[in-house]
Order: sequence, then structure tokens, then C-alpha cells
Amino acid sequence: MSAFFIFVFVMSFTPGPNTMMAMVSGQQRGFRSSLRLNLGMLFGMGFMGLMGALFAHWLQSTPTFLTVMKIVGSAYLMYLAYHIFISKPGEANNSTGGFRTGMLLQLTNIKGYLYFITGLGAFSLTGVLNNMPVKWLMMVLIGSLGTFAWTVCGQMMSKFYHQYYRVFNTVITLLLAFAAVDLWR
Repeated sequence: MSAFFIFVFVMSFTPGPNTMMAMVSGQQRGFRSSLRLNLGMLFGMGFMGLMGALFAHWLQSTPTFLTVMKIVGSAYLMYLAYHIFISKPGEANNSTGGFRTGMLLQLTNIKGYLYFITGLGAFSLTGVLNNMPVKWLMMVLIGSLGTFAWTVCGQMMSKFYHQYYRVFNTVITLLLAFAAVDLWR
């Protein structure tokens, strides 16, 4: 059981496209204004988890679907990277703030699909925790805690961000570009 929770926490709190966007949103808008983005990620994560639970075998055995998801995910990550690169503190930047952005980011997040396919399929827990809906709910809630935590960290770094936004935006842009390329390994 501890292996499952270690896996879920590591996958939820380590950097990925969703956590980077949550952090940027926290820096640029603060926690309260980032709630829509986080709720979109929560909804997208829940839906992604349902698809992972229902179609795990098919997803693992259909390379065409994975290729399409990689294309869509890479394109979307590059779109977000561009908008972060050109953004300045205090600008209204819709690419990092809305419910739809959070949901779309999650639905194109290959790391998220692997999170659910592995977490739901590879780990056997004891008792009620082994029930698929319970495992799904735990993974969605812990995964969402990860994005909320990164939003809080972003807000805490806001003063630093405003002072060094060009460097920070460049680093985040490069990390998102790396994530887009890394999908193809």
C-alpha cells in the first residue's frame, strides 16, 4: 500500500505541465484568481481518470491514440510556452487563467494518463482501498492537491517573479518546450 501512495504523491507533486501552469498562475494572479484554472485541472483529472479506468487496456494497446495525444499535447504545450514567454506581470493572460485552459491542459497531459493507467492498474491495495472508484477518488484528490500546492508556491514567489519575470518566463518556457519534446521519447 505504501508503494501506491509513494507513486501517487511523487507523480502529483513533481513538475509537469499542470504543476508549472498552476505555479505561473499563482505568481501572476494569486491563489484566489487561480481557482478556475485549478478547478479545470481537477475536472480534467477526474475525467482523465475515468477514461483511464474504463479504457486502460485499450489505451495501452492502441499506439495511434497515444500518437494523436502526443501531437495534441505537444502543440498545446508549445502554445502555452509561447504565451508564457511573451507575458509580463500584471497582464491579463487568458492562456494561464481559465477553467477551460486547466481542463484542456489535463486532457492533453500524457503524464496524467500514465498516472491513472499505472496507479489504477498496477497496484493492489487491501480492503475498500482496492475498490476502483475509491482508488480513482484518492488519485484525483491527491493529484489536485499537487496543483493547488504549486499554485500556493507560485503566489509565495510572486514578489520574486515580478522582479525577475523575464528570466522566470524563459525558464518555464524552456521547461514546457522540453516537456513537449520529452513526450516523444
